[in-house]
Amino acid sequence: MVLAKVVVHADNYHTEVGTYHLEHVIRGVRRGTSIQRKPAKRGAWLIVLTALLLVLALTAVEVRAQEGPLPPQNPWAEDRPDDTGGIIDLGWLDSPTPDIAEYRVYRSTKPGGPYDYVGKRSTERFINYLGYTDVELLDGTTYYYVATAVDYQGRESEFSSEVAAIPIAQKAKAAVTVQKSMVLSIADQKLYCMENNELVYVFLVSTGVSSTPTPTGNFKILYHDAVHPVPKYPGCVCYYWMGFYADYAIHAWPTYNGVQGNYSGLGRPASNGCVRLDPTLAHIPYYWAPNGTPLSIIPGPFQQPPPPLTGGHVSMGAPDAADTWYFAEGYTGGGFNEYVLVFNPQDQMANLDVDFMLPDGSVQTNAFPVAPKSRVTFNVDGFPGMEDTNVSVMVKSDLPVVAERSMYFDYNGRLGGHVAPGVNQPSKTWYFAEGYTGGGFDEYILVLNPQNQDAEVLFDFMKPDGSVYTQAFPVGANSRATVYVDSAPGMDNTDVSVRLRSNLPVVAERSMYFGYNDINGGHVKPGVSELSDTWYFAEGYTGGGFDEYILVQNPHAQDTVFALDFMLPDGSFYTEAFEAGANSRITVSVDAVPGMSDTDVSVRVRANHPVVAERSMYFGYPECPGGHVSPGTTEPTKLRFFAEGNTSDFYDTYLLLMNPTDIAVPVVVTFCKPSGEQIGQPLSIPAHSRASLLVNQVPYMSESEFSIRVDTGEPLIVERAMYFNFPR
Repeated sequence: MVLAKVVVHADNYHTEVGTYHLEHVIRGVRRGTSIQRKPAKRGAWLIVLTALLLVLALTAVEVRAQEGPLPPQNPWAEDRPDDTGGIIDLGWLDSPTPDIAEYRVYRSTKPGGPYDYVGKRSTERFINYLGYTDVELLDGTTYYYVATAVDYQGRESEFSSEVAAIPIAQKAKAAVTVQKSMVLSIADQKLYCMENNELVYVFLVSTGVSSTPTPTGNFKILYHDAVHPVPKYPGCVCYYWMGFYADYAIHAWPTYNGVQGNYSGLGRPASNGCVRLDPTLAHIPYYWAPNGTPLSIIPGPFQQPPPPLTGGHVSMGAPDAADTWYFAEGYTGGGFNEYVLVFNPQDQMANLDVDFMLPDGSVQTNAFPVAPKSRVTFNVDGFPGMEDTNVSVMVKSDLPVVAERSMYFDYNGRLGGHVAPGVNQPSKTWYFAEGYTGGGFDEYILVLNPQNQDAEVLFDFMKPDGSVYTQAFPVGANSRATVYVDSAPGMDNTDVSVRLRSNLPVVAERSMYFGYNDINGGHVKPGVSELSDTWYFAEGYTGGGFDEYILVQNPHAQDTVFALDFMLPDGSFYTEAFEAGANSRITVSVDAVPGMSDTDVSVRVRANHPVVAERSMYFGYPECPGGHVSPGTTEPTKLRFFAEGNTSDFYDTYLLLMNPTDIAVPVVVTFCKPSGEQIGQPLSIPAHSRASLLVNQVPYMSESEFSIRVDTGEPLIVERAMYFNFPR
């Protein structure tokens, strides 16, 4: 006998029955206990025989129970690392019991269950029966799984040990994600594979015949199966299977009983609804397209989408909110989209009047509310009368707010975007250190006259040799003038700085569209209205694909000496002296400064006479080539505001914080979403150092629009950089 206890199986739970009494009977039978001491009578023998029969029957019950399958071993569950979310991969090792017919998967959102049946894997119909992919889950939710084994008699094992996983939408955080997508044209019988809307592969296919058509619409790749038997067609196996809907998939031309089918019919409908590929090429899209890749199946021909807009822009933000903001630049014509973003950092509703100023001097005013601790975005192109025009903007508020303007463009094939903070005070003098009109660069100066009378503006163009050319331009009342610097006499193909002098207070910006070492884009910034002997730049990088320049304009009649202090992330710094000639400008390549190659770096400019300093950067940021520019900040502050911010699939947003002090400084960053929700992030910036915060990685800040408030324990320099790549 091997029986120690009676076990009754019911719904995968064990109940122990009569253990002590059964063991007592067994011991008595084996050892000749008092049951057998006296000569046995007929009734006693019947009792003994009955006991023996009971023992044998119970033994058979236990043997049959032990013959039931054991559960699968060592189960695991994990989020897929290569998809866009909502998917968990499961796996296990075989049950120790031989001849298992299938494995079943159960799921719960609570540890310990109760569990719901999810699906199964047949050991005969699936090559990969030791795994299962669960799809269409909620990202961020914890799912708990168990599995069972079922034998050919239909007996199901107990649950395996429980495993858990959380699906998360994956994103490349060090660079903007490459957006992959596929379009299947039934008319063309071709599959088009794109990265950021740029075509990278085209494959000839065969879709469903008229009686079993391929479904049309928008789908996504749900799961991959390298070897996929098709149960409804015995002997049929499809390699490189990418399921996108129900039983439909993209896959290699099927094999039957191990023999490759004749795929000479590629290029015309031939399937039962799936999408068939050349079996010698099917592995390419299989490994190229991760789970979650969008798939559009269209009945008509494919049309190549325009290339995506790529680039980056940077902003020094605002040290304080204000009730008036001006934007001189603005255009809504072919290929340009313009947005004005207003952040209300107050605890109560702000009411705005937004004035659109057109070249003919007319003004269109629109009123808007902005909720407290929130931001609104105005698409200027969408307002009646604002289509296809030059336009300047003035924002007036009953409470202090912060405003920025962003523009995305296709300027003669130069794709990109730029952003600028507003100006809250017109001035009679403006300076621009940066400027270039050489190969591939177009430079414009844009002057807004918000006054009710015409203004006369003098442009002083300062070249590297110290020569100055002056030209006058009129600017109409409540209007704006655009000056194309390249066309000014003697200003073609040269470095040039500009000083503006006006008889009335005006607002001035400079925009440049460029082709720099095969990098196309554009950048813009308002001018500087006051000179300073000290300038700070928090942003700076000289690593792979980034070229950084510091540009110093000396508008004086005598030469000026200045020093550049380069501050590295480890707290070390390096200083080098330079000289800028009278009425001239000097350009310093940061990458060429000793020890400054391939590093994050902040810069401080110290001059013996007041000057103007800007920083320009041109970059091959992964999938986002472009360039941006910014004037420096003349003094650190304890408070900084940014109206713009985005962490969608198409944007990476960074905060750059420079600490020029001798002590570590605590920082609190508050992200304010359009809904009014606020997310806080504490930081500490070491002395004489700079820190970078990738907002995309801040908890609860993925896939968000937001404005930013930065509070610091000591005065710091703060900038915001954004890199983008999005389809048009």
